[in-house]
Amino acid sequence: MIMNILSDSVDNPSFDESGAVNAPTPTRDSSYTATYSPDDNKLRLYSVARLQRDVYERVNGAGFRWAPKQNLFVAPMWTPEREDVLLELCGDIGDEDQSLTERATTRAERFETYSDKRADEAQSARDAVSAITDNIPLGQPILVGHHSERHARKDAQRIESGMRKAIRLWDTSTYWTARAAGALRHARYKERPDVRARRIKTIEADHRKWLRSSDESTRWLKLWQRLSSLDQIKTHDGGTTTLMQRALFLSERDQACFGTWSELERNQITPEQAQERLIAAHTRVIARAGRWIAHCENRLAYEKAMLGVAGGTAADQTKPEKGGACVCWASHRGGWSYIEKVNRVTVSVLDNWGNGGRNFTRTIPFDKLSKLMTAAQVREKRELGLLVEFADKTGFALREVPQEEMRNPESASIDATHAQATELESTRDCANPAQSFETLRQQLAKGIQVVSTPQLFPTPPQLAARIVREADLREGMRILEPSAGTGNLVREVARLVDLKRTKLVAVELNRSLADNLQSVFPSVVVLWRDFLDISRLESDPFDRILMNPPFANGQDVVHVEHALSLLAPDGILIAIMSAGMTFRQDHRIKALRQRIFDLGGTIRPLPDDTFEESGTAVRSVLVSLRAAPRL
Repeated sequence: MIMNILSDSVDNPSFDESGAVNAPTPTRDSSYTATYSPDDNKLRLYSVARLQRDVYERVNGAGFRWAPKQNLFVAPMWTPEREDVLLELCGDIGDEDQSLTERATTRAERFETYSDKRADEAQSARDAVSAITDNIPLGQPILVGHHSERHARKDAQRIESGMRKAIRLWDTSTYWTARAAGALRHARYKERPDVRARRIKTIEADHRKWLRSSDESTRWLKLWQRLSSLDQIKTHDGGTTTLMQRALFLSERDQACFGTWSELERNQITPEQAQERLIAAHTRVIARAGRWIAHCENRLAYEKAMLGVAGGTAADQTKPEKGGACVCWASHRGGWSYIEKVNRVTVSVLDNWGNGGRNFTRTIPFDKLSKLMTAAQVREKRELGLLVEFADKTGFALREVPQEEMRNPESASIDATHAQATELESTRDCANPAQSFETLRQQLAKGIQVVSTPQLFPTPPQLAARIVREADLREGMRILEPSAGTGNLVREVARLVDLKRTKLVAVELNRSLADNLQSVFPSVVVLWRDFLDISRLESDPFDRILMNPPFANGQDVVHVEHALSLLAPDGILIAIMSAGMTFRQDHRIKALRQRIFDLGGTIRPLPDDTFEESGTAVRSVLVSLRAAPRL
């Protein structure tokens, strides 16, 4: 359980008669532990129990913030005031046990745990979407006016919601993965010699700043202490000044205590009171600056020792020299820059904008150089044939092997191509969750299509499989599906024969359904048109015709009659028709029924619940016939 650590209130520091700061009296508590880490210059407070609110307010007011995953309070940087708070609570401040790298590793492991959890949740959400879409091809439109519209719209909402959840969780997973890598990368960056060298320069600048502050307050303190004997301050006519005049003169120029001059001018305070106030103020400033100076000196000693252990910067390991080379931010990517001049703490290199203009000089500090090469090493590389000079003469790149020992370029190219192909093949063989979720993102952007499809009753999958089995399909045949719809018959044909060796033509009147069929079955010839408009003159006859035509207004009879005109000799036609084919007596149906029987065909009733999944109880039959053979 995450503890809400609270802290005790602390009195303000007091001063002795001379104005020096009295150290606060420690109120040691064994439940507190305080540490300081020079790696990140942070103070940390550990506690084993829940504390009172006034303790928390004191700690929080000093700038400490609760880190729940580490179970501690941490301050963003060391200050004397924060150190005083910890001394009051703990009595002393120990060294932090974990280094910056160890703490970053722990943090990265925690981030990776978050990432794994979110990835698992994303996969579960994706599986839930797949469970809904198993029988619905991705991109399948909602069929307006069809019996399935209400159910499909509800499924579409569930699918879209699930897809959004899966993508959101996957994005969160990748975020935590990046955070884990970033934590380790930042820790390694902080320990780089060049980064440490720049940190030393920053600490040295802070050290100089506090030295100046201490020196300035020391001078003002001496002036205020000698206020009654400052004969150097004269009036405009050279006369002797009074105590008030001297106090006004100093307070006007001393910024340590604002408002003192105004109070003296209005006779609200006496010169003696102003003197006492400013002496106390400068004493506090000197004491605080002294603590900062000591802290900076301790940090400098630590950072320089750690830099020495690492071997120093590149400039420490290899002294820069004219005619040598270096790698810096101004170098060509993967290349080196010639050193034109060595200054006291910088080197001069040539750079070029790459637009055909002249070279110009850049000055790079020693701590910004990541690699160095002496002039002798540059000459050696050139003599060995390892140096390839850039066209702008600003630097060079290095070969791994001498030019004369390089392999045949063509052979190298072939090997590289083979390696790339091998890598690509191995990538294809392994699962790629990132690509999977990116595809899901694209599908979500595409959304659910809405189309109007009256009189669409998709062929049940079991019946579609039965029709395809009875059709005796073989590769190389020409096959026609005149009312393809959502493609159930096409899908069963694709499972049985190789569509690349078989010509399958699917006709669909609805544009959206036709486009969907073409995207799902690229090897199928999909025609977006009315089947009844296709004449035998524009198409060769088909060896097999498998169809589920619309029933309304006797359209099934018209479609089957037209299909017979496109059937090749000895070809097979199998059609789902209305049960009226078995008993209706109008002239057109009687003629078609007789033609079926003359060809030796059959009209078999289908179960009453055949189209129950499609939302209709229409009775239907299965018509099968074989055309007369060629004479």
